[in-house]
Amino acid sequence: MAKSKAAAVAAASALALQRQLGHRIQALRAKHEMTQEVLAARMGLSQKYVSELERGTKSPSWQTLVALAHQGFDTNLAALMFGVDDGAASDVNSLDAMLAGRSKDARNDLLRAFDLILRAAAK
Repeated sequence: MAKSKAAAVAAASALALQRQLGHRIQALRAKHEMTQEVLAARMGLSQKYVSELERGTKSPSWQTLVALAHQGFDTNLAALMFGVDDGAASDVNSLDAMLAGRSKDARNDLLRAFDLILRAAAK
């Protein structure tokens, strides 16, 4: 009985991820002012498959995810999957420079503080 419940939870989680990805694809298409047909043509996919991805009814392969990011939207996989801003790398470099020379305890305290802030923002 516990296995079937765990399987149901895993299936629901996978479906939620598929839907989240579909929303990200739609958002990126809108940002790039691109139709499903144009995206499909760039990818060598059918418009129907792009539509299924956007609705969360299909789960893309790893190769398709990478191609969507790189060929479809000229971005990285993190931006496609999680909406991580392409410009975040410069922010991370700035943060890294700010932390340079600080003690390990100070860096860990800062990471714990970020974690608390992110958890509070998610509520």
